[in-house]
Parts: sequence; structure tokens; C-alpha cells
Amino acid sequence: MKKLFLLFFALISTTCLYSQNLTKTIKFLKGNIADKTTAVREASGAEAIFLANRAIDFCIENKEILGNDRELEGLAVAAVLSISPEYAKNCQENEKNLLEDELMQLFSQFKSSSTVQIAVLTKSVALKDYIPTTKLTANLNEYLTKANVNTEDGTLFRAIFNSLESIGNNETFLILYSMLNNQNYKKYHAQIESTLTALVPKAMNETLSLIQNSNTSQVSKIFAIIKKNTTISKNNLCEIAQNVLSQSIISLEGTTGATPEQIDLQLDTLAILSENRWTRASSTCISYFKIAKRLYNSGDMNEIQFKTVILSLADTSPIESVPLLTAYLEDLNSLTEKGNVVSSDVILAVINALGAIGDKAAFDSLLAVTYLNYSEQVLSAARGALSGLRWQ
Repeated sequence: MKKLFLLFFALISTTCLYSQNLTKTIKFLKGNIADKTTAVREASGAEAIFLANRAIDFCIENKEILGNDRELEGLAVAAVLSISPEYAKNCQENEKNLLEDELMQLFSQFKSSSTVQIAVLTKSVALKDYIPTTKLTANLNEYLTKANVNTEDGTLFRAIFNSLESIGNNETFLILYSMLNNQNYKKYHAQIESTLTALVPKAMNETLSLIQNSNTSQVSKIFAIIKKNTTISKNNLCEIAQNVLSQSIISLEGTTGATPEQIDLQLDTLAILSENRWTRASSTCISYFKIAKRLYNSGDMNEIQFKTVILSLADTSPIESVPLLTAYLEDLNSLTEKGNVVSSDVILAVINALGAIGDKAAFDSLLAVTYLNYSEQVLSAARGALSGLRWQ
């Protein structure tokens, strides 16, 4: 800080600032705390930078002596808010680190003043592209784990959540997730969920681990949070969706049916994979088709839902699904030939999926449709699919 002081006076000694604008500095050095606050608020340019740093030093050095002094708190707030992005951007690396340390010290020392603490949080977020926030984030993480939710200042608590949306990390994600499942934090759940949503891209490993070790209800809640993040990358979203579907498939092993909640979650993930043509999930989607067929036959899954599963294969498994779809179409043809009623929605879905894929391996089963007693809509779909098959 001495270096900054000397640098400032070296600068002003060669400019007109010395004769015209040193009044704020003089007022700060000679005045009481109220005068210092006024000087910080009114200063501009290089003088504003100098006084902001001097004021922060003054507050840190004298907090223990002055205790909960409102004038000192006012000076701290004025000093923090006067730090400009331009100054932070152009600082040397060591000065950026020092600024982070000082802001963290202010947050810790002024724990009785939520006004000062919120000012520090607001400024830290505003400067996050120019100064490091790693230490402050660690400080806030620790703060959340130790805070008594029943006595904590609600305004400060919400400000911490809002700040962590921008500067939180993977540890923050896990802390907040534990709070989301704790009824003691119920009144903060909206803010906690918002922060969790923002942190998903920073906590992919943690997110996937939670999915793999949670029940259907918990996974549904996690997935609902993830989908609210409109900025999450397609790769991350699809990787999460694939893991959710895979975990849901595992949860059905050894069972004879599925709950509506499980099916809704599965179809939700499948819709994302299909929309993004995520062929990396091909084997997972193939596995799910086999389960969906069983669920449809048992009555747990309705025609519309099963139709969705079938059609998704054209997007997620355009190569691997052809043998399965043709085999299933042959089964439906066999049932129809024996006089059984087959769902028009289901067989149309199979035909349309095979037509969309266009693999010539589907020729025989599609041709067989045209010789059977199906509705004109089904027959027309089969002819259209046949005409679109690729032979080269």
C-alpha cells in the first residue's frame, strides 16, 4: 500500500491534479470518519483509486478498536463501491490478489454488518472477470456450512446465494444440494435451487455422482433443476440425460413394472436425447426400448408413450435399432395375420421410424405390411417408407 501511496503522489506531482484536485485527499487525511467517507464518495480518477485503497486499509486496521461503528461501516461501503472495473482490470497480478484478500477481510471482519458484507459480495461479483474470487468462494462455502439458518440475516443469506451463482464452485454445489433436501432451509429453497441450476456446468462430476446414487424421486428433482439452466451446453445436458436414463433403467432391474414417475422421467430424458440426436446414447436407448416394450405389454406404458420411445430410435440409434425395429414389425405383422388387433399408433411409429432411418434391411418387413389387413393409413405409411429406403 505504501507503494501505491508513493506512486499516486509521483503521478500527481507531474500533473495539474496536484494543484486542482488534492482537496479530497487532504479532506480524507485530516478529517474524521464522516469526512473520509465524503472524500471517498466525491473523489474521481486516480484520486478515487488512492482513497478507496486508503479507506479499505483504514477500515481493516481500525475495526477491532472501533467495534460496531456505523460511521466506519459507511466508510467501508463507500470504499468498496468506489472500486471501478477499470481499476481492477488494469491492476498488476499481485494487486488483484491483494484486492481479493482485502475484500475477504472486510467480509469477515464486518460480520455484524450485513450492509458491508452485501456490498463486498456485490462488488466481488461485479469484478469477477478481473480479480480472483477463489478465496472468497471458499470463505462463503465455509460460512454456509457453519451458519445457523434460524438466526441468520435473511437478506445476507439470499445475497450469498445470489453471489455464488456467479462465483460458486463444485463444493458450493454439494453444500447447496444438501440444503435443498433440508426442511430447515425451506424458505430459501427458491434461491438455493436457482444457484444450483447456475452451478451445474461447474459441477458435472458431482451431478453425475448424485444421479448414480439417488432414488427416482431425488433424480427427478436433480434433473428438473438441470433443465432450468438454459445456458448449459448440449454436450453436458445430453450426458446428464443419458446418465439419468441409464440409472433409471438400472432401477427397474428385477422389477415387474414401473411407476408413472419413473416413466415420465425416462421419457423426459429420451426427449432431450432425441431432440439433440445424441447417438452416443445409442446402446442406452436400445436397452430402454426393450424395457419399454415390456412396460407397454404389461399396461404400465400407454400407446402414446411407447410411440415416443419407438420414434426416438430414429434419432438416437439409427443403425443399431434397425434389427430390433424390423423384428418388432414382423411380430406385429404376425399378430395381425392371426387376427389380433394391433395398435395403429404403435405400428405407424415403427414404420415411420424405419422410414426415417431408410435402411434397406427393413424392406421385407415393410413389404409384408402392404399384404396384410391394415388400415389405409398404415398401408400408405408402409409404401412411403419402402419408397424412401436407401439401396446404395
